[in-house]
Amino acid sequence: MKTFIFIIIFTGQLLAQDSMFWFDMNTVLDPVPKTPKILDKIFGTSQLGLLDSLKSARVKSIDGFRLQVYETSAVEEANRKFKKFEKVLNDSLYLVFDAPLYKLHYGNFVTKKDAETQKVNLKRKGYKNVWIVRSRIEQLDFLIE
Repeated sequence: MKTFIFIIIFTGQLLAQDSMFWFDMNTVLDPVPKTPKILDKIFGTSQLGLLDSLKSARVKSIDGFRLQVYETSAVEEANRKFKKFEKVLNDSLYLVFDAPLYKLHYGNFVTKKDAETQKVNLKRKGYKNVWIVRSRIEQLDFLIE
């Protein structure tokens, strides 16, 4: 009977321990690693400085325009077209759900004239159903420190 109780208590202790907390997290602080030497030789500098400079860039949202290149009510079709357009188009592509339709929006245009120019270019490439939609667009804002 004592052996049975010992086994139950021992098994309970083993199962109660979580492997994530058997050490002190304060002792796990590692220094920032150096970039691989290959990158340093190619670019001539550490890439960590470049990554730090990207922290000072902030994406802000402003009123602008995008081109709607496709819409459907089927999510599978929307995902398939998204992958197709992503390979061909060279700017940002967004999948927007506006019930009951999934819409593919393309680009971040500040002015309607920029959107019109790109619309004409896409029509020349064979995209038939392209129209301009008002949207909140993303624009990089660099902080000066």
